[in-house]
Amino acid sequence: MEIIFIIMLFCMGTVFGSFFTLAVYRIPLGLDITHERSFCPNCNHRLEFKDLIPIFSYLSLKGKCRYCGEKVRIRYLLLEVVSGLVFVASYFSYKLTFPFFTIEQISGLISFVLFYVTNSIILGIDKEYIQINKKVLLFGVICQTIYMLFLYTFEKISLYRYGIYLLILLILFCLDTYYIRRKSKNYYFIQILMLIVYELAFIDNLWIALGSMIASVLISLIYYIYKRSKKQTKIPVGFGIAISSILGVLIGNIII
Repeated sequence: MEIIFIIMLFCMGTVFGSFFTLAVYRIPLGLDITHERSFCPNCNHRLEFKDLIPIFSYLSLKGKCRYCGEKVRIRYLLLEVVSGLVFVASYFSYKLTFPFFTIEQISGLISFVLFYVTNSIILGIDKEYIQINKKVLLFGVICQTIYMLFLYTFEKISLYRYGIYLLILLILFCLDTYYIRRKSKNYYFIQILMLIVYELAFIDNLWIALGSMIASVLISLIYYIYKRSKKQTKIPVGFGIAISSILGVLIGNIII
């Protein structure tokens, strides 16, 4: 039965991976991500259910649109597979044993899924636009705050540290919003600071958090070298931070 549950987790992860591609495409354009049907960005034809089955649809259509024949980027397939693997990894990372789940384990897993959703959309948008989407980040902050309140209620943890993080985030949000409205500029540095504070608020262990930040620098450096080879110099720093934070949480839970 446990293997069936793990397979279900993988399938659920692939569905989330498919959703990420939709969100990363639509959110920067101000399009609806929940009610509007999926469509081909090339021919604008609405996609049917058979076109949206993660992994299977891509492979059966040989990576092309069913209606116009336009080639679909392989990164969509890779993201679905990776998301499925992340969901499976989270099962082992949080030391779950089917079907004996505790409330703490389930709440922790749900919190990680929301953390993963937030970071995946952030890294996708940052990779394309060199921008940390504040609405997505705010979603993550709200989810994390609810989780912290849950832990405070049932496990009596101290909220002092999280209160400081929230205060810093509020100040940075106000600074960023002020400069955008008043000077019509995109202060990427402030957005990166907001993302770092959000990651630190989620990762409890200081050493794991530090390791994640170091890993994010290395990822950003590697990506910079790759971009330089194509004569592109802008670095999506948030891309590296988000990836390293996800890995940091998964690996950290296994180590601790």
